[in-house]
Amino acid sequence: MNDFERHMQSALRRSERDIDDDTAQRLAEARRHALSATSKQRVPRFFVPATGMALASVLALVLVLSPDLLEDGKTLSKQEEVQLNEPMDLYEDMDFYYWLAREDGNLKG
Repeated sequence: MNDFERHMQSALRRSERDIDDDTAQRLAEARRHALSATSKQRVPRFFVPATGMALASVLALVLVLSPDLLEDGKTLSKQEEVQLNEPMDLYEDMDFYYWLAREDGNLKG
């Protein structure tokens, strides 16, 4: 600890010892008020797990009672699978499409 820190520490300790009675009472009252305010606003211990269980139950009910959502996803994947199995002529003419993209800016029409 350097000299500045020692000097500041001793100054703070002196100010703590030399505090007047009115200020000490106001500080004590403010401390009691702050402590009582936090205990009143505390959430009950069972509230967090109970909320989590309620949300998990609602999610489970939504998943069980709405099979249409899952079937729509399966239908989309089947359609994508059919599209991927079809032969694509697009890839055969890629050089032409690259040329067309480069020349598109030069075309006037």
